[in-house]
Amino acid sequence: MDSPSRNQVKKAGSTLRKFMRGDLREHSAVIDALDVMETWRGAHYGPLVSANNGLRSRARTIGVAAEVTQRLKRSQTILDKLRREPTLDLSRMQDIGGCRAVVDTKDDLRRLESRILHNLDPVAHTDYIEHPRLSGYRGVHLIVKYQDRAIEIQLRTKTMHEWALATENYSQVISENLKQDGSHPIQLFLRVASDMMALSEDGLPIPAEMTRLHEQRRIDALPYLKEVARER
Repeated sequence: MDSPSRNQVKKAGSTLRKFMRGDLREHSAVIDALDVMETWRGAHYGPLVSANNGLRSRARTIGVAAEVTQRLKRSQTILDKLRREPTLDLSRMQDIGGCRAVVDTKDDLRRLESRILHNLDPVAHTDYIEHPRLSGYRGVHLIVKYQDRAIEIQLRTKTMHEWALATENYSQVISENLKQDGSHPIQLFLRVASDMMALSEDGLPIPAEMTRLHEQRRIDALPYLKEVARER
């Protein structure tokens, strides 16, 4: 199948959303829509490789040690996002292709961010360090265009990345996306942990009241944390 038009991709996303809602029973239409989605997903691979290579090159040029990885969003994850965001146009989903750089310090992160902004013109730029998500997630996200495909670039320090990995691990065990904003006991615990990690990363003291809140939320989350420990 040739690369589908954006209108075809938009229509495919709408068809899949209707099927997941139970409003569509025509299986042939669903199969066709899945084919379009998979072809669209595959069309991001070449641009993703270019973005990954560009990110590695920029880090080397400015002398920043960076662990750079890339990924195509899994098909099931695309479907989950369509279900979760009922107004999202599949053709405008900006993180089907994504690459990430994990660096040692916030200073390294800002230098790499500046280099990207100097070379590219992002269509979106979100700073979750200055404005963390309510979940506690921190990092910088940029959406750039490579070969007319939107590619997401994530920048994290090692500390931010450790928090995100722990959160993903907890999410898998309890089958809930804890990086989204919410009020699950583990989310409330991780939110305070993120604040403490950020202060420590900046070389700042951790207030006693924050330490007490962290301990209380750890106690509240303990039944779920024990479940995570059993799964490991």
